[in-house]
Amino acid sequence: MSAPAAAPVSGDAREGVRAEIGQIPAIEGLRGVAVLWVMAFHYLVLREGRGEDAFVTFAKSWAPLEAVVRNGYLGVDLFFLITGFLLTLPWFAHARSGLPPPSWRAFYARRARRIVPAYYVQLVILFFVVLPLLYPRLWIQSTPLVVFNLGAHATFLHYTSPLTSSSLTVNGALWTLALEAQYYLLLPLLAPLAVRWPWRSLAVAALAAAAWRWLAWHDLDPLAALYLRLGARAHVTEHEVRHLVATQLPAYALHFALGILAGRAWLARRAGPAGASARLLAAGVALAALGALLAVLRGGTAFLGEAGWAAFPALLALAMAATVAGQAAGLARVLAWRPLAAAGRVSYSAYLYHLPLLLLLNRFLPPLGPWVAFPLWLAAVAAASALSYRFVERPGLRGGSRPAGTRGAQ
Repeated sequence: MSAPAAAPVSGDAREGVRAEIGQIPAIEGLRGVAVLWVMAFHYLVLREGRGEDAFVTFAKSWAPLEAVVRNGYLGVDLFFLITGFLLTLPWFAHARSGLPPPSWRAFYARRARRIVPAYYVQLVILFFVVLPLLYPRLWIQSTPLVVFNLGAHATFLHYTSPLTSSSLTVNGALWTLALEAQYYLLLPLLAPLAVRWPWRSLAVAALAAAAWRWLAWHDLDPLAALYLRLGARAHVTEHEVRHLVATQLPAYALHFALGILAGRAWLARRAGPAGASARLLAAGVALAALGALLAVLRGGTAFLGEAGWAAFPALLALAMAATVAGQAAGLARVLAWRPLAAAGRVSYSAYLYHLPLLLLLNRFLPPLGPWVAFPLWLAAVAAASALSYRFVERPGLRGGSRPAGTRGAQ
């Protein structure tokens, strides 16, 4: 059924965007924040109630901290904002320089090199190592279901069916990759519109997201009925079906549009450093947005009614724009901190492997005391991420590189 919230892979600043725009250290660190936030959330919800655990105890020891960790699924929102921020920058840069739009063929090729190799390696491990370890008889007892899931995941269509959306419960985090892939397909068509009409595009995106979410919960009965029939043997409920529909790509249109505007603001401000007063003002705005976000996390969004979902991307986008585009005093340097930047570099691989490794830990690790599980899991995720980044991600990116001076729109 619909997957536990997790984080998608974000737009990459190391190939096309970096070639044309340059490095943005704060964004690299922000990716690290997003993946660590999601990881903390998954650890808390999957380790809670399984005996004494030092991290769980610490996370629950202070109400504001628990509110932040328990809502770590919002790392998804942050990743979508980062994707919007980065991937449209070459279109804005070309328009500002009077150049033709970037090549859509080159864009698709870069995106495929960026996400497919590591994703496919992870799928092989997931279906032929992790799945047999967690569910030893599933391949034999439900071969058609497993094969159907494998095909759906290989084509990034797994979040279009209640039979595949949870990735057989062995890596529910993968739902966001399906949405990212769909967004990549649409971006060369949408980016020129965002460049020409940025604020109108934001308004249309907000209306589209709100309308889709309302329809998912209150209408779209034929689609809901189809999903219920597909998931009948798995005893899928209507609420689960509605949630699946409500978290399809149109529901996140506002996230991507807000990220695009934040990127546009950064591009406009990068020509020169902001003055001290402007940086202090930006820091104040960023801190106010984060404070409001914490208040909403603790108090809920009931006062906003069905529009409450929009508070999260709006506040996260405001904090991101003020910090990165506004050059917020001190905050951008915090995001550029080397450990956060390192986590950001391997965030895609960490996202791919952190949940299966946690499920394996829960299944096979004997009780070793409250201080063992969390650092052991972090070490395993760090090792898997480093190996995937070094031997799969980087070779995939290098495979599509061209000599300097011939890159064009990377």
